[in-house]
Amino acid sequence: MKHNAISTAVMTVMLALGMVGNASAMPSYGPFNLVEGNTSSKLLSGVDHYRLQVNGTSNVTIQSHGMNTGGGNHSGMTAVLRDGNGNVVTQTGSNSGDFIISQQLSPGNYTLEVHANMLRGGTDSTNFYHLTTVME
Repeated sequence: MKHNAISTAVMTVMLALGMVGNASAMPSYGPFNLVEGNTSSKLLSGVDHYRLQVNGTSNVTIQSHGMNTGGGNHSGMTAVLRDGNGNVVTQTGSNSGDFIISQQLSPGNYTLEVHANMLRGGTDSTNFYHLTTVME
């Protein structure tokens, strides 16, 4: 039992250090490019901006995957997708857990805003997330 607890603690620390290294190497808040596939892990704090270019009419799905490397639940996030003129195309309604956006988009440039849920009392340095994007 002790061995499992120690192994879990070591893995959590290793994962946290690796993710902190990735997050600190990137500029805060973006804008980052959002392309098909997975983004790198980022610290969940404030609002991050992503640029998305759609070349042809596409069904686009963007899903967040949050985690708390401290062992608890991640603080949650919401998202707003805007068109090239800044108009809201869609937004998520929940401020806890992960989000999913599934929308048919016309060709053009879009901005995705990922908002951290700050209801739990501010930034938590153990909350990270990445996005998975599929365009069909």
